[in-house]
Amino acid sequence: MKVRSALALALAAALLGASPPPTAPPQPRTVQDARAHWAVQGADEETQRLIDRGLMMLYAFDVGEARVAFGQALKKNPDVALAYWGQAEADTIDINEPYTAAGDQRGAAAVAEGRRHLAHASELERMLVDAIAKRYGKGDKKTRFAGYADALSAWTTTHRDEPNTLVVAAFAIWNAEDALFDGHDNPTPKAKEMLADLDDALKLEPTNLGAHHLRIHLLEELHRAHDAVPDAEALGSYGYPPGTSHLPHMTGHIWARVGEYAKMIDDNERACANDQAWFALGDGPGQQYMRNYHDHDVDFVLYGLTTVGRNEDARAFAKHEDTVMQLKAALRIHDGAWVRQLETSGGGFGEWARFVALAREGDAAGAKAARAQLAADRRTSSLADAFAAQAEGDAAGRAAAYGRAYEATKNNNPGDPKNSWQTPIGEGYGAALLAAGKPAEAEKVFAAELKRFPNDPHLEFGLAEALKAQGKDDAAPRAAYRAHWKGTKDLTLAALG
Repeated sequence: MKVRSALALALAAALLGASPPPTAPPQPRTVQDARAHWAVQGADEETQRLIDRGLMMLYAFDVGEARVAFGQALKKNPDVALAYWGQAEADTIDINEPYTAAGDQRGAAAVAEGRRHLAHASELERMLVDAIAKRYGKGDKKTRFAGYADALSAWTTTHRDEPNTLVVAAFAIWNAEDALFDGHDNPTPKAKEMLADLDDALKLEPTNLGAHHLRIHLLEELHRAHDAVPDAEALGSYGYPPGTSHLPHMTGHIWARVGEYAKMIDDNERACANDQAWFALGDGPGQQYMRNYHDHDVDFVLYGLTTVGRNEDARAFAKHEDTVMQLKAALRIHDGAWVRQLETSGGGFGEWARFVALAREGDAAGAKAARAQLAADRRTSSLADAFAAQAEGDAAGRAAAYGRAYEATKNNNPGDPKNSWQTPIGEGYGAALLAAGKPAEAEKVFAAELKRFPNDPHLEFGLAEALKAQGKDDAAPRAAYRAHWKGTKDLTLAALG
C-alpha cells in the first residue's frame, strides 16, 4: 500500500463505526513495494497475479485472504496445482495457530482436489501436493506435521534453487519442532537447517518476505536478535497492500530487542493503519482472520510509547482501540482513575486491571475482594501475589512473589516484558527489591533486563537508583535514562512495574 491520506484513514474508521484513528506516519520512501512471486508454468498473467497475491498473504499470515486468492486462481485455471497446495498451506503456515479442526477439514479437501489435477503439474508442484498430503493424512498431530516437514527437507537436500520452497520448508520444520535448543544452549540440527534454508532463500531472492518474517522469529528465539536487524530493516522499508499488516509489525520484535523504540512505534503505527484500511474494505475471510492480529499491532505501539514516556500519545492512540487496549495503557502509566472508567466493560481483563489499581493504591481490603473475583489463572499467579503483598505494604513478600514470577519468565515467557508490557515483571521485580532494601539484588535484575531490552529508560532509571542506594557511581545509567526518556515528568520508583 502506498501512502494513505488522513481523509482515507478517517473514511476507513467511519466505515468501521469507530472514531478516526490518529494519522499514521507516511509509508517509507521505498525503492519498491513489497512483492511475492512464485512462477507457475503455463499460468496466464491474471492467474499468476492471484498466485502471487496468495503467496504474499501466506507470508503475512493473512491466511483467510490467501485461501481467497488461491481459490480465485483455481477458478481461472483448475489445473494450477500450486494453488491447491496454497489453500492447504494456508491452514498450517501461521506458526501461532497452525492447527484447527476447521483448518484440517479445509486442508484435507484442498489436498484431495489437488491430487485430481496433477496431470499438468510440474515436478515441484507434485512434490508440494504430495508433501502436504502428509500434513493432512493419518496419525496424530505431531506425526502429520513431522511428515510434512520431513518430506520438504528430503526435497531441499538436493533442490536449493527455488527460494519459496526453502522458505515453506523452514516454516514446516518450525511447526514440527518442540525445541530449538538441545538442552546445552546449542541450536538443534533442525534449527540450523531452518536458518540455512532461510539464508539460502535470501541469497536467491533478497526481498523474500517469508524468509525475512521467519528469520525474525527464529533469531529472536535463538537469542540472536541483532542478527535479524537486516530483516527488520527490509520489512520496515516496503510499502504494503491492505491485509499484510503483520509484515511491518514483525520489525517490532527486533526493535524491542535492540532498543529502537521509535522504529518500533512507527512500523507498528503503519501496521495499524494497514489494518484500518483493510477492515474498511469489507469483512471477508481475510479481514476476519487479521482481526486476530490487530491488537498485537496496537500492543507494540503502546508498549513503545509508554516505554519512552510518551504517555499522552499512548492515551490518545489507545482511545481509538477497544477497552482492553485502553486498560493496558492505563495500567502501564499507572492511571487508576482511567482504569475505573473502563473496568466494568473490560471483561476479565477489566477485573484484573481493577485489582492491580487497588493494590497499587494500597487498598488492601479492596484488592483482596477484587482478587477473589479473578479467573483462577490470574488469581493464583505469582504476579497476583506480588500485587497483593504490595497492597498489604509487605515489601519482603512483594519481592519474593516477584522473584517467583521473574523465574517463570525465563522458562515460560522469555518475551517479557514484550508480552506483558503493561505490568513488566523484570522491571517490577527490580523495583520491589529496591523497596525491600535490597539494592544490590535490584542492580543485578535491572542490568540483566537491560541486556535483553537495551535503551529502556525505565530500566535505566531503576539501575541508576539501585546504584545510588549503594553509594555507587550512577552517572552512566542516569545519563542514558535522560537521553532516552521523552516524558514530561521524571520517573519515580513508584512508576516502575
